[in-house]
Amino acid sequence: MGSVGTPVVRRMIDVADERHPREGLLASVGLSSGPTGVDWAGDSIDEEIYYGLLERIAGADDPGFPFRYAQALHPDDLGALGLVIKTAPTLRAALERLARYVLVLSDTLRYELIDQADGCIFALVGRPHHRLGAAIANECALAAATSVLRVIGGVRLEPTLVEFQHAAPGTDRHHVDFFGCPMRFEAAVNGIHVSERDLAHRALLADDGLSSYLLSQLEDLTARKARRSIVDDVRAAIADSLPDGQPSKSQIARRLAVSERTLHRQLADHDETFQEIATRARRDAAESLLTATGHSLADIAFLTGFSDQTAFTRAFKRWTGTTPAAFRDNRPLRPRPAATPLRTCDE
Repeated sequence: MGSVGTPVVRRMIDVADERHPREGLLASVGLSSGPTGVDWAGDSIDEEIYYGLLERIAGADDPGFPFRYAQALHPDDLGALGLVIKTAPTLRAALERLARYVLVLSDTLRYELIDQADGCIFALVGRPHHRLGAAIANECALAAATSVLRVIGGVRLEPTLVEFQHAAPGTDRHHVDFFGCPMRFEAAVNGIHVSERDLAHRALLADDGLSSYLLSQLEDLTARKARRSIVDDVRAAIADSLPDGQPSKSQIARRLAVSERTLHRQLADHDETFQEIATRARRDAAESLLTATGHSLADIAFLTGFSDQTAFTRAFKRWTGTTPAAFRDNRPLRPRPAATPLRTCDE
């Protein structure tokens, strides 16, 4: 199971609207209301708790939330990671550093820079799409990256295009106002397209000497965070692939850039099998969808990789001893969100 650094969580709670008292939100995720410093490495909350928090704060009726968060977030909120980004020589270097070291902030995030003829796509990859909270988190992440670039460059950077894999909301007015560019939903990738001219823009506080020192510190911190189990990586990759059907071991191995034999050996080192992890991922996704959305059982069967509702019902009863309908009836149901992602293609 992944985790998210508490500075991000606290900043999100800070910009929640008045319907959600700050003290109650902090308590709901196990955080105190006292002051915190920047020495936060290792302080985090579980990713499913994080997604649930976003669903409570924003749900389907506060589309401006990701952009309030992005505007409130400052590089200094991110401790050493923020300093490394601020002292990068150019905005491209800042994005490269964010992609390399974001693990210290959240192990639910993975970024890639995809070069194109006229710039690059700063792409967010690998996060599961089984619930509304993940879609909101994706919007927050790419909006925050854009906001950070604007701060460190001293310019209002505007991407040439922004894409999200989830379905379009009722209106994209908040998205267009913030990013200042066209939007595309139900896309193949979550990413911001940045021009070569903007990538070459020099950062206001570029400092090679300070950068060198900070990079050495982050390398050590990243190495410690990277020791998380291969089991977590496999589970996340499986969950993200489920809307396309249950993935095979070879597909997940390719996605994680390892051989199938290496993946089998690494899982065996943790006394796990691919099938056991896949089953847990499907069950977790099914329970989250039944609890947090109003999707039909047929939709949930599709999103969890089953060929039809009958197969899903049979498997769910085997896992839990009850039917999906009975499970849902015994859980508080939240309103169905208009923007809950239903992916139609892989990354």
